[in-house]
Amino acid sequence: MKKTDLRLEREHWRRQEYRQSILKAAEKIVAQKGYSAMTMDDVAREAEFSKATLYHYFKGKGELILQIIESFFDEIRKGLAKVRRLRVSARERLKRGIYFYLQFNQKKENISRVLMMDKSFIEKLRIFVTEENKLTSEIDRRFINSIKAKRREILADVAQILREGVENKEFRPMDIQATIIFFEAVLQGYYHVKLWHERHYSLDEAAELIYSFFLHGIERKEGRTKGVSR
Repeated sequence: MKKTDLRLEREHWRRQEYRQSILKAAEKIVAQKGYSAMTMDDVAREAEFSKATLYHYFKGKGELILQIIESFFDEIRKGLAKVRRLRVSARERLKRGIYFYLQFNQKKENISRVLMMDKSFIEKLRIFVTEENKLTSEIDRRFINSIKAKRREILADVAQILREGVENKEFRPMDIQATIIFFEAVLQGYYHVKLWHERHYSLDEAAELIYSFFLHGIERKEGRTKGVSR
């Protein structure tokens, strides 16, 4: 490798490390104070960078919070990609994928709870329901396009596990896309409603519960149910 190429590669990784340090600092501040109360000064102090350095990487806290959300999608994407590549059965990969997703959400639960109670953050989330051609910010447009691309990759990995399970006769034939919609709804729904329930499940219990329900459903298989025609 040429010296110029090596220097550019080192510079690239240095910038990536700086960005990650800033994002981790911002995530910590948001979890402590909330998005509305967070300032760029807070983040600069936590990251131990000058404010000028901070603004070199991020234009403001609005861009910072979007990058934090995008980093969440990145972690999920990378984690599920590792699960998909495991040399185990499709059933086992499905179960491990569920466990990974639940574990990730548990790790981010505090910051997620803070953000969902922050009016300024909720206002920022309007970009998710705004038509792309009506977004006036280039930062918002890039963010939405990046999130969509990462989500497609995440769902593609899940689809691959299901498809291989069907091919290996582990799963019955199914509409893969429809199944993914249901699967995503179950996982996200679990975290939206779990705090309302008196019983709190451990990660292992929750993963097993969701896995078993998704795999077997609630239908009684043996014999004919009384009063139900076939």
